[in-house]
Amino acid sequence: MYFETASIPQAVRQVIGSNTLFFHALKNGIANYTALAHKIKADVEELTKTSVNINTLVVAIKRFADSLDNSQPEINSSTFDDVRMSLTGSILDIGFSPLSSDLLNVIDELTNMKTVYNVFRTNEQIRLFTEDASEIRSRIQSAKISQGQIKQGLSKITIRSSSSMHDLHDFFLVVSSILYDNQIQLYNAFYSQNEIVLILAVSDAAKAYESIRRLLDRNKKQQNRK
Repeated sequence: MYFETASIPQAVRQVIGSNTLFFHALKNGIANYTALAHKIKADVEELTKTSVNINTLVVAIKRFADSLDNSQPEINSSTFDDVRMSLTGSILDIGFSPLSSDLLNVIDELTNMKTVYNVFRTNEQIRLFTEDASEIRSRIQSAKISQGQIKQGLSKITIRSSSSMHDLHDFFLVVSSILYDNQIQLYNAFYSQNEIVLILAVSDAAKAYESIRRLLDRNKKQQNRK
């Protein structure tokens, strides 16, 4: 599970960076900072575990917008040294209410199957992402999870690095810019201390993976020339 407590600037980057509409508006210079601050206030407060003033949010949004202006964020070269990526071709997004006992039942089933899964919490739901396989679907059905709670047709890109969280945040911004430039829409995105998880449509996943891989290869070559 990923319940990291973030600073306000980090939370602003995470919330806006994982929302395609907000990110596009900010990057294109058409966002109203005050209106955007009101829209993301609840999400930022959940990530920071504290009450946040609107004016403080506006300042953080302005600084984030400035970092997107004219160029991509500067990234510590060491961030690229040990980045590892993986692509899971087809996954399920299963939604639960925060107090649902069904979640624990499904997690027990997946753990017994030694299945890799990710669990993330939003304001109103707990979301579980796991591989889309017939055996897993059978276990989910046995736990009486309704089809209305399940979203399919998704893929997952996992990016891991031992770099500092600050460097990984900046790398996430660059990744967001790459996806935007390639007209790839994020379904959702999450990150923890040393991991970024991107959720995308299956049709976009391979293109996104190759775009990020080219970025890593290009930066490694630049570092080798120095």
